[in-house]
Amino acid sequence: MQFGTFHLIGSPDLAPAEQRFKETLEQIALADQLGFDYAWVAEHHFSNYGYSVNPLLLIARAAGAAPRLRFGQAVIVTPFWQAVRLAEDIALTDILTDGRLDLGLGRGYQPMEFRALEVEIDENRELFLEQLALMQKCWTEDDFTFDGRHYQIREPLTILPKPLQRPHPPIWMAIQSLQTLDWVAAQGYGGMMAPMLFTRQQLSEWRERFVQKRAEAGHPGAPLWVQRFVYVTDTDDEAREAVWQTRWQRRVADRLKQDDYRLSGGRNEAVPLPDEASDEEWWDRLVYGTPERCIAQLKRDVYIGFTGFMAWFDVGGIPGDKVIKSMRRFAEEVMPAVAEVGAARA
Repeated sequence: MQFGTFHLIGSPDLAPAEQRFKETLEQIALADQLGFDYAWVAEHHFSNYGYSVNPLLLIARAAGAAPRLRFGQAVIVTPFWQAVRLAEDIALTDILTDGRLDLGLGRGYQPMEFRALEVEIDENRELFLEQLALMQKCWTEDDFTFDGRHYQIREPLTILPKPLQRPHPPIWMAIQSLQTLDWVAAQGYGGMMAPMLFTRQQLSEWRERFVQKRAEAGHPGAPLWVQRFVYVTDTDDEAREAVWQTRWQRRVADRLKQDDYRLSGGRNEAVPLPDEASDEEWWDRLVYGTPERCIAQLKRDVYIGFTGFMAWFDVGGIPGDKVIKSMRRFAEEVMPAVAEVGAARA
């Protein structure tokens, strides 16, 4: 199993952006020193749910302070970008990271963002697929043309520079539905899942389906990452006191997804949802508590068959010094035990 950090840069108290980005860059540099494999960066807009409006820019800045890590996005919301410009930016970021870039792509889910950026959310699937096809032409062909519904390139075009990795950086997709899971598997891409939405039984069933669909399409292996909230503490009681921050992050995301949010001056109100998991169900989905509990929780994901673990340490405004302490304890006490289990199962 590989290990990565995840960075959305949420801030319930609307902390200054310069503070939050400084903390994030320090966390990514530390992840490099501690032996993590990846840093994954999100994209969101217009609220304190997440300050990370441009993951490629943050990655290019962080790469110099983290010379070993690979970087990915979880995810770039592709419909918010002009596809040819995005293909150029990805190619340049791949060069600036010395070929340490993976592409995490998704269609987006917050109607408010789509309205503000003047993109039709009902067309995001069709737009996304057309953008992906066009970007692959940008990276692999010279003097190409393109005839789509959203993009028409009639005069032969060549994009320079090309990515350092050929034909292009590895592609990963966010998976939140069986339709997407089947398509991602058939294309041979890697998958990323945020399992706070699912029980472990569902995760196991989806993982088995992913393996099956990839095999049917002739793609060996099943690269599939799982993302979880992580907070390593001296006692479980200390961790339970911080659970509200995970609830804040999830409630805000769900309200924005349902277009039923309360937002003023960029500040979200985390209103509980009627069908959300109980406190004990929620606790069972968190990698929170003592190192021993965190190891036990993560082993369950190893046994399901995930190949990568995306640790969301910087959750909903946990103080920066506590995030750093949690990361260190995870790397020193949790990661080796989980990696040993994964190696034994390989």
